[in-house]
Amino acid sequence: MFKNHPKGLIGAALSNMGERFGFYIMMAILSLFLLSKFGLDKTSATIIYSVFYALIYILALVGGLIADKTKKYKGTILIGLVLMAVGYFLIAIPTPTPVPDLTLYLILTCLGLFVIAFGNGLFKGNLQAVVGQMYDDPKYSSKRDTGFQIFYMFINIGAMFAPLIAVGIRNWWLQKMASCITQIYQNFPMNF
Repeated sequence: MFKNHPKGLIGAALSNMGERFGFYIMMAILSLFLLSKFGLDKTSATIIYSVFYALIYILALVGGLIADKTKKYKGTILIGLVLMAVGYFLIAIPTPTPVPDLTLYLILTCLGLFVIAFGNGLFKGNLQAVVGQMYDDPKYSSKRDTGFQIFYMFINIGAMFAPLIAVGIRNWWLQKMASCITQIYQNFPMNF
């Protein structure tokens, strides 16, 4: 599949597959996490979810501007990957449920979501630009369309498996936190 393509294509494809996999898992369980971990009402959880989703797209523009200004696309991508890892670490800090200091941990979670969105902005669009640059070499230019097909196929693989894994994560979380969630729902009645 990767024969006669630039060496960097497999790394780019796997990186984007992993990023999409993690992103879609998080998007599938983010509202549940906000509702059960912090006892937020549906409106507050939806606002956080919506702002995060909007930042993903807005900060992609910022990430593109930064990479265009510095002309360091690979460095920008690497910083984006590191930032996303830091952001995921921030939202994964173990705490008791419900959290003892709601304001502090909710701010940390929102900060983590912002860092993920900014890292995604540095990573996503610039990775596609680097894949395009790989095919600027006349040796590979005739394979550009096939290279992007392979690249996007890996994105779709990551996106396809994420919801399947997210269901497992959700079920594990619900089983683990069943008593705590029941207590939260009794204190904050919600209609689903």
